[in-house]
Amino acid sequence: MNSFWNGKRRFVALLMFLAGVFVALRVPPVIPFIQLPGENFPEGFDMPFVDIRWTNTMVGSVIVWIVLLLFVVYVSRRRPKDGNEVPPGGFYYLFEVLFEGLMGFVGGIAGGRHFRLIFNMFMTIFLVVLMANWMELVPGVDTIGFIHPHVKEKYDADKDEYKVVTTDGYEIYQGFLGISYVNGQCDWISPADEAAADAAALANAESAKLAVMDELAVKAAYARYKAEHNGHGDEVHEEDAGDDHGDDDHADIAVESDEASAAYDEVLAAREAEKQARRDRSCYTGVAPGPWQEGYEPYDKSKAKDISLHPDPSAEEAKRVPWVVLPFVRVPSTDLNMTLTLALIAFVMIQFIGFKALGIGYLTKFFNFSTLFKSPLGGIDVAVGLLELIGDFAKILSFSFRLLGNIFAGSILLFVMSFLVPILPWPFFILEFFVGVIQALVFALLTAIFMNLATISHHHDDDHDHAEAH
Repeated sequence: MNSFWNGKRRFVALLMFLAGVFVALRVPPVIPFIQLPGENFPEGFDMPFVDIRWTNTMVGSVIVWIVLLLFVVYVSRRRPKDGNEVPPGGFYYLFEVLFEGLMGFVGGIAGGRHFRLIFNMFMTIFLVVLMANWMELVPGVDTIGFIHPHVKEKYDADKDEYKVVTTDGYEIYQGFLGISYVNGQCDWISPADEAAADAAALANAESAKLAVMDELAVKAAYARYKAEHNGHGDEVHEEDAGDDHGDDDHADIAVESDEASAAYDEVLAAREAEKQARRDRSCYTGVAPGPWQEGYEPYDKSKAKDISLHPDPSAEEAKRVPWVVLPFVRVPSTDLNMTLTLALIAFVMIQFIGFKALGIGYLTKFFNFSTLFKSPLGGIDVAVGLLELIGDFAKILSFSFRLLGNIFAGSILLFVMSFLVPILPWPFFILEFFVGVIQALVFALLTAIFMNLATISHHHDDDHDHAEAH
C-alpha cells in the first residue's frame, strides 16, 4: 500500500481531488432529464444501412461489448501458455483468482456433465451485467451529451394545424470554447407562466388587503355597537348621538389605515423576493417586472407562435425555450430493452439445456398427464405442471424488473446526491459499486440455478422416492 502511494501517484490523486472540488464549486451541477426509456439521438444519427435511430442506452451497450472484447484479448494474451509458466501479476492475477473462485462456487451448485455450459452462461451474464452496472460510476455518463430543446409539436384540432409548445426544462448559458451548458440552478419559466404567477400574486395582494379592511370594518362596527349601548346594552342619550358620526369617521379612517396597505405590500414583496432570488442566480426567465413595478410590459400571446422547434443554442432564440441534456451515453441497465433481452436469453437457455438433458420428456414438467387417470392425485400433478409453466414465464419479469429497478434507482440516487453534496458523494458511489456487483451476481447465479434445475427429471425423483418407500 505504501509503495502504491509513493511518487507521482500521490500528486495525481491530489490533483484529481482538487480538480473535483474546483468543478463542484464553480460549475453548476447538471441535472439530466430522467425518463425510463432510452433517449433517441437527434436527426442524422441513424444506424448505418438501417432506418433506426441510435439511443444513448444502445451506445452504452456497444461500449460494454467493446470493453469486454478488449478484456478477452487482454486475458488471452496474458494467460500462461502451459502449466509451467508462472502467471503474471497485477490485474490478470486478480482476475484469475476471482475466476477460479466463481468456478468453484458455481460447481458446488450446478456440477455434473452440463457444468461447462452452465458456467459459461453464468460468467457471460455476470460480466455483461457487471460492466453495464458499473458504467453509472464513470464520469460523464448521463451528464455529457446534446443540449436538447425540450419542445414538441402539438396538433390543434380547431385550427387544423401543428403548433410548437414548451414543456419543463432549464436555462442554458455559453461557457468555455462556446460550449453550451444547462444551468441546473435556473429552471426555465415561460413568459405565460410568469404573467400568470404575477397576476395571481396581484390578486392575492388585493384579497389580503380586502381581508384586513373587512376585519377593521367589523371591529369598527362592534365598537359603535358598544358605544351605542354604553357597553351594557343601554341606549345612548340624545346628546351622545352626535358622537356616532365621529365614530363613523374614525371607522373609515381605520379601514383605510396602514394595516391594509401593509398586507397588500407584504404579498407583493414576497413575489418580488422570489424574482430577485432568480436574478441573484443569473437566471434570465421569470425576472421581468410585475404589473405593480416600473418598466412592466404586458405579455403578448402572439409571440408564443414564433417558437422554433430546433432553435440555435448560441442564438437569442435559445432563451425562449427550455433545454435538457440528452446524454451521449446512458447506463444500459436502466433501459428495459436491455434487461428484458438478457431475461429472454436466460429463459431460452434454461429451456435449451432442459431439452438437451431430458429430450422431449422435458415437457412433462409442465404437461404431466401420465397420472391423471391412474391416481386420485393425478390432478395435482397437472396443476403443479401448469404452475411451473407460469413460473417459468414469470422469471422473465422478475429477471427484467429486479435489475432495472435497482440500477435505475441507483442512478437517480447518484444524480440527487451529486446535486445536493457535489463535493463528497463518494459513499454513494461506493454503495452503487457493490450494488452493481450484487445485482450482476444475483442475475447470473439465478440463471445458473434454474438451468441446473431444468436438467433434473421429475420422474427420476418420483422413482427414487418410490424405491425408498419399498
